[in-house]
Amino acid sequence: MLFLAQEASIPELAAERTTDYRHAITRTHEVYYDAMLIEVGPDVKGGPLALLDSFLHVRHRDLDRERRFRRDRILALLPPMPEPARDAILFELGRRRIGGWLSSPDATAVNARIGELMRPPVSKKALCAAGGGITGVYYELGVLRCLEDAFRGFSVHDFDLYFGISAGAIVSSLVANRVELDRCLREIDPDNREGVDLELGLRNLALRDMPARVCSVGRHLRDYRARVSRGEERLSLTGALSQLAALFGPFFSVEDKTRRLADIFAEPGRTDDFRRLGKQLYVGATDQDRREHVLFGEPGVDHVPISRAVQASAAIHPFLTSVTIDGRRYTDGFVTRTTNIITAVERGANLIVLIDPFLPLITDEPGFNHRHSLLWVLVQDYKTVAFTRYEHAAAAMHALHPEVTMVSFLPSNRMRRLLATNPISTANFDPIVTQAYASTYRRLERMAFRFGPLLAEHGIELTLETAARKVQLIDASPSPRAELL
Repeated sequence: MLFLAQEASIPELAAERTTDYRHAITRTHEVYYDAMLIEVGPDVKGGPLALLDSFLHVRHRDLDRERRFRRDRILALLPPMPEPARDAILFELGRRRIGGWLSSPDATAVNARIGELMRPPVSKKALCAAGGGITGVYYELGVLRCLEDAFRGFSVHDFDLYFGISAGAIVSSLVANRVELDRCLREIDPDNREGVDLELGLRNLALRDMPARVCSVGRHLRDYRARVSRGEERLSLTGALSQLAALFGPFFSVEDKTRRLADIFAEPGRTDDFRRLGKQLYVGATDQDRREHVLFGEPGVDHVPISRAVQASAAIHPFLTSVTIDGRRYTDGFVTRTTNIITAVERGANLIVLIDPFLPLITDEPGFNHRHSLLWVLVQDYKTVAFTRYEHAAAAMHALHPEVTMVSFLPSNRMRRLLATNPISTANFDPIVTQAYASTYRRLERMAFRFGPLLAEHGIELTLETAARKVQLIDASPSPRAELL
């Protein structure tokens, strides 16, 4: 326990005490505390809530939200005071969403209240895997391979809830179906001719759509002429040429890509039916015309085969054609959501493991993106929109649900250089998988003081010995391969 106070004291309370909120922040970045007491009231210099607000302000500046001390584990310590003054302070404490308050307690009362805060929750665990193209699939499997080695008493196949979007839909559907991670890596290895073929080539070009697109050009031109005649639009060269854009649709069709997934899910002990899975799996896609996010696996859309839902979730424009399901067209789930962490909380999850590889590459070099291709800039724009949206969702979740533990894995900017190549390329399989494993280990090692106790509350023991040995092999290899994992 950490006790931040200027004047207040509690005899016989076993707690580390400090009077400086900056020192308190530093200590929470070094040591795990099960709770924190902060003095509030008229005796605090700078105002009744000065210590608390200063601590929360500096805490909020940490960009890594999971390094921040949890607000629901903060207790305000109030001295005796007139009821109107106390009520005014309690109102302000409620706005700050901390864990609670105590008035002039003794050590026994403090320990009893902390015992209530620390009571192990009824654990409900969720895996949320975001999009990121083929390279995102590689990254997410590398992360999960490391977590499988680092979690004792728990497997990545044991989550209660699985949420996947785009690349994350591929990964979460395999893991929820208890396909072993070693096999997952073999299946998506581009050198494995018998596995899940993610490579897009000439045979995958969406040529079947061309006759319909050619016919649609005439319709677009007629509609344009009618709008001009009615005075709704001016006749212009750019207006006429824009009607020809109907000729150009998504480049590839991936109807054959999901057949291997369907074959895997048809194996004994697995299923292509959400309703028979035994786990709650939700695959996010976008209704292309209603512009709504759809969670396949929910009642009403749980009859859709898992493999078909995955195909819809990963149909990212302009690369892949949209997918028809029950007469409606669906496209990549990332269009409407980056992750489903808020939905996971609404479903009762209080431990969320998030993997999001879809982050933009950041550089201070002027003109860096301008010198790249249109496709490069388009993908970076997609990633920027997706990550900005994720940041808002994560901030809202942490603010509204401080009791929920989230452990997130996002690529560092250095790792993003490896992921910044063509997102539908299969060229960097081994480097991405091995570096994703290594970066996950390093995050777990760096945050073990915080993650270890929080995971233990959910029955998961964090052990890093196996992962450390594998990372040593990766670091010692001039060209590490996925077989090392």
